[in-house]
Amino acid sequence: MLRFLPSTLAAAAIFTTQCTLSVSREWNITCEKHSSYGKNQILECSKLMVSFHQKATVGKLTGVYRKYNTSKYGNALRCEPASFLLEAWF
Repeated sequence: MLRFLPSTLAAAAIFTTQCTLSVSREWNITCEKHSSYGKNQILECSKLMVSFHQKATVGKLTGVYRKYNTSKYGNALRCEPASFLLEAWF
């Protein structure tokens, strides 16, 4: 993720969260205006975020998964990853 600018990470995080929580599957003109990023500019970063979310239960960083899977943090990792983002852009 270090290859992405912080502003790209922020925009991709918002888009990925919108998709994960089923708020929206679109990066609309308002999002583009406020972030100055088009959907094609954030898609790669969003896909990486989704793939990390899918792999959160295995590997070296399971402590992060356990922490955010508690009621103290709103059971944040109980949400299903937005796997459709890993497929072709619609």
